[in-house]
Amino acid sequence: MSRAELYTCLITRDEDGRIVAVDVDADDLDGGHRAIRVNGGRATHIAAPLQEVLRSAGLRGREWATRKPIELDSMLGAHAELLLRAVKPLRRTDRIIDIAEGVASMSKEEAAYWHAQVQNRHGLKALRILLDGGKRRK
Repeated sequence: MSRAELYTCLITRDEDGRIVAVDVDADDLDGGHRAIRVNGGRATHIAAPLQEVLRSAGLRGREWATRKPIELDSMLGAHAELLLRAVKPLRRTDRIIDIAEGVASMSKEEAAYWHAQVQNRHGLKALRILLDGGKRRK
């Protein structure tokens, strides 16, 4: 049996089928548990980039639309977790969209690299600057 982090992704929808929250849970090799949740307007803005990431791994639309948690392999789970972590604290819609699309367009290897980097103190800040050029309000 191979040892790898275990990831699940839960997509919560309202009565009309709109995405209202996205959760990614990870159980790491040391027995630790990480969870990240993006809800509200951010969830709406990351839906298309997240679907692009999941579709690139071969997940079908039926799996995307289910109310059950989706089990993800370690590479795909790290990519999804990176996307959520990168946009969670942001407020400006343009930055959320730019960064989510940038993370979604990363290769698996690039996403794995940045997933490791964001564990460091300034990793998320560096990723955001790379993806949106450090845009500031005017």
